Amino acid sequence: MKRIVYTMALGRPKFAECALGLARSLRLIGDTTPRVIVTDLPNYPWERYFDEVLVPTEPAEMVYFAKLTALERTDADQVLWLDGDMLAFRRLDDIFDACAGKGFAVQGTEIDKGDWYGSVTDHCTRLRVPSLPRFNGGMIYYERTPETQRLISTVRNAMTTDGFGFPKYRGGFPEEPVVAAAMRKEGIGHVFPESADFHNSATGLIGSLRLDVQNNECSFVCRRDDVRFVRPYVFHASRYINYTVYWRQLAALEKLERYEDQHGYGWLSPGQKLRRSVERRYLKWVLKKL
Repeated sequence: MKRIVYTMALGRPKFAECALGLARSLRLIGDTTPRVIVTDLPNYPWERYFDEVLVPTEPAEMVYFAKLTALERTDADQVLWLDGDMLAFRRLDDIFDACAGKGFAVQGTEIDKGDWYGSVTDHCTRLRVPSLPRFNGGMIYYERTPETQRLISTVRNAMTTDGFGFPKYRGGFPEEPVVAAAMRKEGIGHVFPESADFHNSATGLIGSLRLDVQNNECSFVCRRDDVRFVRPYVFHASRYINYTVYWRQLAALEKLERYEDQHGYGWLSPGQKLRRSVERRYLKWVLKKL
């Protein structure tokens, strides 16, 4: 079965930089899953980091639905949608393997009360469902099955009509509550618990956010449904897109790209060569004493 990572960069140049950061982070950790991007931003090195570059076809009010168009736009059998403002710290094979055969999957929590795009109790009453899976749409898994395609069709129909009664957001219906409603109405889809840590956006951060792409470090403590230490496969910048710590990681990834372009296989700096020479001589002298 063909797997792909599917993402998008539309409109503003900063979103191109984010998507390149995602792709660079995947390449840095050795993830070989083919990558596909939907973008209207030319003059970026897309071909270097993506196997396929597509132009957007959905109208502006359906931009959130575009996450679910990979089955009609590619020949992939397994799709992992990742928002462009994500950074990968572990290879994605475990996520694909865990989701395989589930048709459609998200990471979240089943809720029947509280507030999520309005009153959850009111939503459940209106939709005639007992609960809804609250999830972050930064990561969505889906595969080529008749059931999944029916679910996606239900989502499309809802987002082009009444959005199941959910409020509009930035000119269109947000995909998260509409997908959640479709999953429960169609009886399709799997919800992984937050503890799966496939992705996390450090909402409710307690203390410091340890984020370092060059040392493959992403860990923190946060308060979600409970207080927990988190080390996710993928970090979702989300609100941290406005923090310097995220943009420092993008700069570090770009710097590594320049290094790769300027230096060949196994290159050592003059400083490294000098240190090697000094330490070799020192060890030779020490070993003579033994």
